[in-house]
Amino acid sequence: MENYSFIIAMGTLLFLAAVLIVEYVIRRRELNKDLVQNRQKQQQLAAYSAELKDLKRELARKTEVAEKLPQITKKLTEKLPPDAYPAVAVRGVKEFFHAKKVGYFAPADGAIDYTLVVGAGFPPDWLGKVRIDPGDGILGLALQKKIVVSRTDPNSLGRRTSQRSLETLGVTPDFAAPVFGISGTAGALVVAGCPFPLEQEKTYISTLADLLSTMLQNAALLDSSRNSTWVDHLTGVANRLYFMQRFESEIRRTENYKQALALFMFDIDEFKMVNDTHGHHAGDVVIRKMAEIVKKNTRSSDLLARFGGDEFIMLITSTTEEQAASFAEKIREMIASTDMAIPGVEAPLRITISGGLAMFPTHGQSTTELFRVADEALYESKRNGRNRILVASSTGLHIGINQDQEADPGARNQENVPDDSGPGLVEFALGEPGGNLRD
Repeated sequence: MENYSFIIAMGTLLFLAAVLIVEYVIRRRELNKDLVQNRQKQQQLAAYSAELKDLKRELARKTEVAEKLPQITKKLTEKLPPDAYPAVAVRGVKEFFHAKKVGYFAPADGAIDYTLVVGAGFPPDWLGKVRIDPGDGILGLALQKKIVVSRTDPNSLGRRTSQRSLETLGVTPDFAAPVFGISGTAGALVVAGCPFPLEQEKTYISTLADLLSTMLQNAALLDSSRNSTWVDHLTGVANRLYFMQRFESEIRRTENYKQALALFMFDIDEFKMVNDTHGHHAGDVVIRKMAEIVKKNTRSSDLLARFGGDEFIMLITSTTEEQAASFAEKIREMIASTDMAIPGVEAPLRITISGGLAMFPTHGQSTTELFRVADEALYESKRNGRNRILVASSTGLHIGINQDQEADPGARNQENVPDDSGPGLVEFALGEPGGNLRD
């Protein structure tokens, strides 16, 4: 009997022990599960925290870019001597990128080597003395390819460097951006020690290098005593040769940054009557005074050129169709309302213009296409009564701005405008030029 009681007691104890072990195992598994979940939550929290920090840094950078980029653009678009722009660009770029070193390198006098012309963060004895091989390193790649190159670009990896490269002199550029003058490559901006992700910053250095290129070209163009090859002597604006070179480069730049570009062609209505009535001297005065009006109301980043005779052409950069059409209309109004005093002519003359406007890439993908559609729009404006601006469309032409005169079916025959100038038209409302289309 005692043995039976002992067995029962032992069985009970074993059962209780088993229950306790099972409960321990279950609780242990639950505890491990909770620990795993807590670790996962901590990892997620750390990931969220890191992502939040990245977003804050990105937002802070975007805010800084939104504030500083217009400031640098404003400084670079001021009218300065040509040799002043590189210094303005170097200071602005160093501040913009928080870079340790920024330099503008250009060909040394009488040599193909490049040398430091303006620098911030470079040793003082580099200025005008160091010689860099334009075929070596990241700088050489940028100059040869005529593109902005960053340190992280695949084609820059393994780039050979000689004793006359920036890399062998202890400078590893984050960016090298070529700068173009009227007749070709004028120099390059070099940035080193940029603390921001390079791929995100590449667009900004491209934009600033292109802006510097534009201002160097404009400054050289305005110095007609030194660059008469590029200037129309009657009006002082660019000539056709310079315009064609600049147009090609603007198309490439605009395509790279996915921006819009406007081509505005216009000429004087019934200009032959001015010459026939008052003489060619009067015609020259009219052309010169009209060019003065347009130049005075055109941004320094845009380009006005005399294309031939009384025909002018303009590039309007970084704009929309609405802004460009409004700007063109404002120019038309100013010209139409201006009394032009002509020596030897008793009463002042008033003239009007007709114009055609084409947008890249909406109305054309090349200079040839844009010229064609803008020219068609110009001739269509003649067909519809003159003194108006027409805007091309992707499927044909539509009227950009309807003006004071009713359409004159005889206008085309009076000015020898061909019949096949373009298809049907629709109205485009009047408007004031956008604030960013004026200095």
